[in-house]
Amino acid sequence: MPTERVIALATLGGGGLAGGAGVFLGLDASIDPLMGGGLIISVFAAAILGGIGSAPGALAGALIVGVMEEVGMLVVPPTYKTAIGFAIILAVLLVRPTGLAGARS
Repeated sequence: MPTERVIALATLGGGGLAGGAGVFLGLDASIDPLMGGGLIISVFAAAILGGIGSAPGALAGALIVGVMEEVGMLVVPPTYKTAIGFAIILAVLLVRPTGLAGARS
């Protein structure tokens, strides 16, 4: 199997889908350079929680972080939603630095 060709096609397909998503987002919302700034902490928290380099772990981490942020808004005001992601990152790095699905050293 030609691995370079598969990688090139996957990159091209992913880029095309991301470009299409950007076009449709631009039709619905105003575009500015800081659009995804609020999401990056949640995505980073999900990757840390799931374990760096583990796709199933990142998926489980994203589910847990998303639920925790939404349920956490019952306790804290919505302006502190990002702080829940920071708290998750801090707790995971203190308890298990490799994440849920990361390999132990």
